Amino acid sequence: MTLEQAIDQQQRLFPTLAPRRGIGQRLLIYILLFSSVVTLVLTALQLYFDYRRDVNAIETRLGEIERGYIDALAGSLWQMDAIQVRIQIEGILRLPDIRAVEVRGFAVGGDRSPLVVSVGTKRDRAAIIRELPIRYVFRGSERQLGVLRVEATLDEVYQRLADKAIVILVTQGIKTFLVSMFIIFIVWRLITRHLVAIAGNLHGFSLTERGQPLRLERRQPRYADELDHMVDAFNTMTTSLCRAWDNLRATNAALEQDIIARRRAEDEVNRLNTVLEQRVRQRTAELEAANHELSAFAYSVSHDLRAPLRRIDGFGRILIDEYGERFDPRGTHCLHRIQAGTREMAAMIDSFLKLSRATAGELTIEPVDLSALATTILGGLRERDPQRSVDAGIQPGLMVDGDRRLLRLALENLIDNAWKYSSRRERAEISFTTRQQDGQVVFALRDNGVGFDMAYAERLFTPFHRLHASPDFEGTGIGLATVQRILARHGGRIWAESDVDKGATFCFTCWDLRGHHEQPHDSSG
Repeated sequence: MTLEQAIDQQQRLFPTLAPRRGIGQRLLIYILLFSSVVTLVLTALQLYFDYRRDVNAIETRLGEIERGYIDALAGSLWQMDAIQVRIQIEGILRLPDIRAVEVRGFAVGGDRSPLVVSVGTKRDRAAIIRELPIRYVFRGSERQLGVLRVEATLDEVYQRLADKAIVILVTQGIKTFLVSMFIIFIVWRLITRHLVAIAGNLHGFSLTERGQPLRLERRQPRYADELDHMVDAFNTMTTSLCRAWDNLRATNAALEQDIIARRRAEDEVNRLNTVLEQRVRQRTAELEAANHELSAFAYSVSHDLRAPLRRIDGFGRILIDEYGERFDPRGTHCLHRIQAGTREMAAMIDSFLKLSRATAGELTIEPVDLSALATTILGGLRERDPQRSVDAGIQPGLMVDGDRRLLRLALENLIDNAWKYSSRRERAEISFTTRQQDGQVVFALRDNGVGFDMAYAERLFTPFHRLHASPDFEGTGIGLATVQRILARHGGRIWAESDVDKGATFCFTCWDLRGHHEQPHDSSG
């Protein structure tokens, strides 16, 4: 199976997991770009050195002409023998790279006119020209009889350089492409296909239809590598999830039996009132214990996931610190990509813990100034991204009774989303206001970002579901689910209003007397 067939098969089996541009394609582009730049630079250097060598050879040849022909030409000029001068300069013209030769003699005595003899074709462009004085010694005194003008062409030098450049670029291009394809195949063989298999297993995982533990289809290495650690962590997580699911089902079954028993005991409520109250207290304690176990389970899952991530990140740092000089740029890039993946998964674990903590603990109800909280949050975002231009409009005096810590967390998620999804606007706009709707105060956080299709709005508040691809906007898909749970604990609800590329408005209420599940009558923004 070729690399292209493997990518096509991945996209057919897991269309929701298939990225717009795979790792293999991006790696091929980076390798080709880097190799092309290196090839062009090295080719330019080699052509420059070849050019200097050829020019030096021509300069040397001109020096030989000065040493070997000047004396003979001086004798011929002294005798004003034009035929002999022409024979001599025609001999110079036969030398390599010589285009034109000319002898200009000065007048000697009153009865002689200047002698000019030239051969070849003069051309001042792409040529090296030397004018050499012709001197003759007569009776102990030196006289200058004329000038030898020699013109050497560079056309052949340029042609040789052009031919050599074509050969180098073609051969290096073919070699770069073949090496890149081999590297891509190795990456796919060792890493990518196993990541696809792991993603497929994660996508098809179900607590009700349990399959075999995850195993990679490959020859088992002598020592466990990062993929083995990831498989072990996944299998451990699924085992814990299945065990918790079984315990929860058993608890639910026990609760169902208890409800039946309570219904049967309604006729004897007067006689068994004391016993019933005791059983209610007992079941309440069991539910609190179950919630505590769920919280402990969430912490345990996060801890079990962090351990292999820390090992992967730690070994990556060791490789970079101790063996970084032995890696080529591509190897260093791959290590940095591994570390970025571990940081991304750690962020997902933190988001998962925030989601679980949003429904735990007692609420501390007090008056909360949402306007002040929003101003503080926006100020922090401006400090983080000082280069961005954002128009923020916050209505003053937005007060509500609630838990300050949880409401701040909810506003942080909503404002961070507005800040993130409006980042592509040249001038972003974010506003936080209120409106009256059916006698209820509705808070509205609006932005002019990329928006989304309302056909998928029901997926917004589902954990780990995102409407935008990760390469476009980073995130874990936990923020809005956390906001919904916080508002539910404050007796409110949240919904969204948006159009694609026209921004989005998130509306929410607190202590809504109509109930959490009632849909709003007014959907205007």
